[in-house]
Amino acid sequence: MAQQQLLEQEPSVSQILRTYKKELTQNIDRHADGSNISTMSQQLNQESSISQILRTYGKQFRQIRKQYADGVGGRCVMGVIMSYYGWDGKCITTAERRLYAALVALRQAGISKELLIELNDSGATFEEIADYLDRNQGLANLNR
Repeated sequence: MAQQQLLEQEPSVSQILRTYKKELTQNIDRHADGSNISTMSQQLNQESSISQILRTYGKQFRQIRKQYADGVGGRCVMGVIMSYYGWDGKCITTAERRLYAALVALRQAGISKELLIELNDSGATFEEIADYLDRNQGLANLNR
């Protein structure tokens, strides 16, 4: 009986997600400049393509190579995608879940993680990678 009462007091998963989405939207509104607010809010309400994530969300970070994040505002292509799905660039515990979300998104888009890492580490910018993905839609097959 006491256990049931405790469970009834716990918020549902959908309530937690709504709260998280609201907080995330508020954070974006506070930190984004006026021209990016509507774009960022739209991203929360509909799933963005990988190229859109790189073009819009990638602008918040300095591009780095050979690691997901450097702890001081730098991200590689995979780090940007993971950050889009909620990774703060530091917490290793949440990194695994965010990497999984990023990998699911890549799989659904038919994009190879290895291809993105290769493009990033060979010097292509986020914009160039996004252009490549748009030009070669369907050719960036999953080569895992």
